[in-house]
Amino acid sequence: MIKQLEVDGVPAVLAPVTGEMHAGLVFRVGVADEPLVRRGITHLVEHLAVYGLGEIGAHTHSTTGVEHTYFHVRGSAAHISTFLNRVCSALRDLPADRIDGEKEVLRAESAGRTLEPRSMWRHGARDYGMPSFGERGLNGLTGEDLHTWIAQFFTRENAALWVAGDEVPPGLRLNLPEGVRQPAPVPSSALPVTPAWFAAHRTGVAWDTVVRREARAAAFANVLDRQLTRDLINFETHTEYEPRASRNARITAVAEAAPEHHAAVLAGLTGVLESMRDGRIEAADVSTVVDDTCAGLRDAEVRGRRLPGQAFNVLAGRGVRGVDEAIAEVRAITVDDVAEVAAAAYESGLLMTPAGTTTGPAGYVAAPAVSTAAVTGRTVRARRDRSSRLVHGEDGVSVVEGDAIRTVRYDSCAAVLAWPDGGRRLIGDDAIAVPVEPTLYRDGTAVVAGIDARTPAALRIEMPARDPETIPQPRRGWLNRPNG
Repeated sequence: MIKQLEVDGVPAVLAPVTGEMHAGLVFRVGVADEPLVRRGITHLVEHLAVYGLGEIGAHTHSTTGVEHTYFHVRGSAAHISTFLNRVCSALRDLPADRIDGEKEVLRAESAGRTLEPRSMWRHGARDYGMPSFGERGLNGLTGEDLHTWIAQFFTRENAALWVAGDEVPPGLRLNLPEGVRQPAPVPSSALPVTPAWFAAHRTGVAWDTVVRREARAAAFANVLDRQLTRDLINFETHTEYEPRASRNARITAVAEAAPEHHAAVLAGLTGVLESMRDGRIEAADVSTVVDDTCAGLRDAEVRGRRLPGQAFNVLAGRGVRGVDEAIAEVRAITVDDVAEVAAAAYESGLLMTPAGTTTGPAGYVAAPAVSTAAVTGRTVRARRDRSSRLVHGEDGVSVVEGDAIRTVRYDSCAAVLAWPDGGRRLIGDDAIAVPVEPTLYRDGTAVVAGIDARTPAALRIEMPARDPETIPQPRRGWLNRPNG
């Protein structure tokens, strides 16, 4: 049975387990809390907090997620106390001499990481859209920025502890700064209509949705996984259920295939989703998922694997749930319950189609890739390209290329990427970006000066110098004339 208590003012959950003792300290902060100009700050704090702690002789692990950052340790009570005590100490006094070094470590990590674009298309360049963006804020982060971030998020009021063992380790001292509980961000939306679709910049087929967080939604995700495995037996598929603090959950389904099979995979995925939306769900699948889930809950209870989720629940203001209560909720799930979730999931779905797709499946609306209108202001023509023009005014900047308009208003600008050669890229809260290259436009340098004067320094991300060969230049040869 899970027991609730407090350790140095930090709420804690404790339960005896079979096997090795382990524990974790979680903070209610993740990448969804980061503005684009500070993207990477939480991950940097996490790295600095555990720097040099690999020597304590225990298995340790730390992670920065979408909503939470946690530090986990497995070993003896003494090892657990030593690790978590030193994490708390580091959060009070970061190793300032390691900031630049850990930035390089994070850059190296990100170089091998593939970002998924669906979060950005659903949420834009803010809150839950942040996982789609690289850690571009690292360059400008200072020690003062880190201390301010810690003071807001890495506090005892914004933390929870879980311990899988008979007792709280003797000597554990969670010496954290005072603060206040930080609720998870309210998810924004960049999708005016769903179900929606967009074409990937690379190969791949995927789908995601946001539904109410509940046991039957998790069951739907598992039934979907079984159905996809059967119907797309020749391809690699997987689904994931991600509960959120906001009482919603994200469900994703991904299908991997070679380019020549993309059409078949897309048809297979959308076919399964439509079938389940219409209530065509195998009772045997639901029964199997229910049985497997209940068995998994029993096993997780014995091993202490339910404890992290219960600590997350405490941070979200929800109570701790016993395993019997959780199992009873799962046992009550019916085929009709799963069908109801399937219908809701379909309606809020976002489909990523293969690169080059020009028309989405029937019933799906194209996600916005352009803006509805340009700003009012001065129009600047592109050099040697009559189809392109730049409009800049007091309210923002627009690039017009043929019929496509991309606008970023200054009052909804998430960041301005600034290169030493004068190039600028404004990114709006909706993730629509406006590139401004002074080499491509008449009076381009004056436009850049106007942008710099109208955007706060706090929104600026200084980019490294570009190779001169990569700086865009006007097209050579004939003028590029608009169609018609």
